[in-house]
Amino acid sequence: VRVRPGEAVRFPGLCAACGRPAAERITLYKRRGQLTRRLEAPLCADCARQLARRSGQEERLLRLQWPAVVVTVIMVTALVFAALPITPWWFRLAVGLAVAPAAGALVHRALSRRAEAAELPERRAVREAARIVDFTWRDMTLAFANQRVLAEVVALNADVLATEAPADETDPAKIITAEDNSV
Repeated sequence: VRVRPGEAVRFPGLCAACGRPAAERITLYKRRGQLTRRLEAPLCADCARQLARRSGQEERLLRLQWPAVVVTVIMVTALVFAALPITPWWFRLAVGLAVAPAAGALVHRALSRRAEAAELPERRAVREAARIVDFTWRDMTLAFANQRVLAEVVALNADVLATEAPADETDPAKIITAEDNSV
């Protein structure tokens, strides 16, 4: 489903994952650079419980994440402080404190990805049942795994749906010329 920007997307009172009556909400979001699109979709109590559950390995990785970042920052700062042959100690410390957060960010990202890979299949199914596939300044594309929910969303938002696909004139594969249509 493609929706024009600036328009509010209306959802039926059905769970976006299973189609049962919904009482809770799930936040759908997609980030591209510094822009983030957020949208609230309905969710039933059972799917909300599945979304809240985590596997043991995922829980361990998420608990380990911040202590590992702190230890990495401290160790990289100490290593840079000890390894640089620069005379003023405060300059070595400043260089260490400038480099260490980047190493900490790498550790955080690696552990986040491993935790995401270790999530329960039921949780992943609920999380991916409704999602923002892509967005531009022209439109936002939503995907739904449940066809009944998709039909209801289309019916409720018929006036705000983007009707035609934006032409991408920079991609030669998407440009149809008169010669292409003659065959």
